[in-house]
Amino acid sequence: MKSLDELMSSVAAMDQDSPPSPQDLDMLFYSPCPVKLAVKERIEAIAAASEASGDPLAVHIPMGCTSVDPYDPLYKETDPEKLPGIIASIGFGDFFRTGFRERFVDAGVFQAVLPEEIHPMLERAGLPDPQGRYVVYGLTPYIFLADLDRLGATPPPERWEDLLDGRYKGQINMCGDGDDMADAVLINYYKEYGMDGVERFAANAKSLLHSSRMGKSGGARDAGGLYILPYFFAESSRQPGHMRVLCPQDGASASPLYFLSKPGARPRIDPLLDFFNKDFGRIPSARWFLPLSGPLPDTLPEDATVIWPGWDYIRSIDVTAARDMLNETFRRLLRERNAPCGS
Repeated sequence: MKSLDELMSSVAAMDQDSPPSPQDLDMLFYSPCPVKLAVKERIEAIAAASEASGDPLAVHIPMGCTSVDPYDPLYKETDPEKLPGIIASIGFGDFFRTGFRERFVDAGVFQAVLPEEIHPMLERAGLPDPQGRYVVYGLTPYIFLADLDRLGATPPPERWEDLLDGRYKGQINMCGDGDDMADAVLINYYKEYGMDGVERFAANAKSLLHSSRMGKSGGARDAGGLYILPYFFAESSRQPGHMRVLCPQDGASASPLYFLSKPGARPRIDPLLDFFNKDFGRIPSARWFLPLSGPLPDTLPEDATVIWPGWDYIRSIDVTAARDMLNETFRRLLRERNAPCGS
């Protein structure tokens, strides 16, 4: 078996312009795709400003949303000295894996640096890590987009539990593309209702669609009457009059945007920490990702809230392994349901 360094080098060899070794990075940043260009512009400005010191900040922001990246195996690292000063990522992925968490997060390699003010809605949702390790600087909130014409006499759902009702059979278009899926939605169903809830949800699903396609396909002939998609795509696309954006009464199902930072890398990385805690929320399109320090979108209902698994649950299981299992299970159930009879 290849060593971790050999594995990363072989991936990097796919690109003629190989990036620096992880330990030479001040930040590795997996950004949400819809705001990636705006984020990259601001981070590059911070890095450019640091050049005056004669020791410029080194950052890497993978630009492909689903492409192979030379740092993908980084979660397998065993030496804390070989980790970047900041690791920022999306969803319940590799840096939540039990092995990585036990080796580095629980061992105190990282220390949270929070903004001076946290939006009350996100404070109530329990976003700050009580152990002071992870910083959830924003969220991908998943909501409903309803096609009232296609639903007909069936009332739109009001809560996540409603989607387990058989009256929505064949109506649900789930956010998913390639190996990615709305991880928070499946994990929340699994937490609250067990595998039975996941199976009931899958039984009502019609298809998997990329989020960007969902936002543009309202009323499409091949789609069901309900879409589960990120708030960004629901609100950033012009919809026909028969489409309704609905925030679930029990809360948008939220997937974390988070970072981990090494205290020993400060104060060098402070300008990058300021980006997460201050500047990210100033990007107009980033407001749909509910930045920890606000401001939030004007269209968000006053009584809006978010639901997510919570820190106790995340630390009680290998949430990344659960995500992978639920992803595969949901896809399998959907394939089996849509398979032609006798196949």
